[in-house]
Amino acid sequence: MSNQKLTQLNALVSVNSLDLTYVVDDPSGTPVSKKCTVQDLVKGGASGGAAADIIDTTLTPSKNLTSDANGKITITDNIFCRWRGESAGDPGNNLAGDIFKDTSDSNKIKIYDGSSYITIS
Repeated sequence: MSNQKLTQLNALVSVNSLDLTYVVDDPSGTPVSKKCTVQDLVKGGASGGAAADIIDTTLTPSKNLTSDANGKITITDNIFCRWRGESAGDPGNNLAGDIFKDTSDSNKIKIYDGSSYITIS
């Protein structure tokens, strides 16, 4: 990996929560290169941290989710994603784009398409 630019590295097609990612801490002040697990990056974003700019914290609709009979998810305009946390089954009061970890189904991550939850991991 030495003497390679980040853009020259091989792409990872399957991400694990313990995989490491490259982060520049304080880029507009005193930048410092650091490592971060994918899990910590997502946790930070969900709580208004590093990824907050890509997560719709105001729940303003901007896209729509639909799924076909094979479970393929299609995204169009007017959707938001809302992390619902962990739950043993359907957390209730569902809106299209809701995501949760189903502790009653091997900790699978599921997303609500407007009519039912679809397993995405």
